[in-house]
Amino acid sequence: MGEISRRGFLIAGGLFAAGGGVAALVEAGVLPGKERAAQALGRCGEMPTPPPVSPGPVQEHTLRAGGESVRVVIGRPPGARTPLPVAVLLHGGGGNARTPFDAYAIQNYLADAVGEGTPPFAVASVDRWYTGGLVMNHLLPFLAEQGLETGRFGLLGWSMGGDGALRLASEQGASKVAALVATSPAINDSDARRYGRRLTGIPTWAGCGDHDSFADPTKELLATLRDAGEQPEGGIYSGCHDAAFRRKMLPRQLAFLGPHLTTPPGS
Repeated sequence: MGEISRRGFLIAGGLFAAGGGVAALVEAGVLPGKERAAQALGRCGEMPTPPPVSPGPVQEHTLRAGGESVRVVIGRPPGARTPLPVAVLLHGGGGNARTPFDAYAIQNYLADAVGEGTPPFAVASVDRWYTGGLVMNHLLPFLAEQGLETGRFGLLGWSMGGDGALRLASEQGASKVAALVATSPAINDSDARRYGRRLTGIPTWAGCGDHDSFADPTKELLATLRDAGEQPEGGIYSGCHDAAFRRKMLPRQLAFLGPHLTTPPGS
């Protein structure tokens, strides 16, 4: 176990001084502070090191949308030929189109996944994806111009982007969305039930850290999908609402997306 910081020691000491019952309520999420306590106590885990592989090309582009210039970043696996299917990645709050590549090294994880046998696909991200109609009306046509298959596409979102991915998938349905990944989605129980009932036919992976305040809504999402007859993958894993957890989930998420993006609907 890693060393606990002095701040973490003081927070832990305060919880136990207040009584084991208080500490248990914080840990259970009944009282606020679960994520702060986990971070202070070193329970969130270390940032994983990216796979030591040579990544494929990462290209930055500019598209015009509504009279404005919008940055798009596309990562492809090494040696892949076009046309490739594509997963659109929706960044979290405070992120941008470069975050998946600069902060999470998704290009390394993609190269490693394809090297291990995952069918190749591209990953594309865009600044301010939440701008009305940007993904469907502007990004996807632009990606098609870059030689990517966009008739059906994948979605992968983190935090606020996880909510966005769930919402977009529930709106577009299985005829457009080939597969969906929601990591630590910033949703509540009502959102979870609403989305879960509208994702029929879309292969879904949803996961969250056990010290994340969005863990319970993620459980509700998975339960709603199962009640609707779906077979979602994912679950609740050790971790917090942070970059370390998102990077740790990438290998299993990319391995999930690849086969679904390359399988015809109904197969």
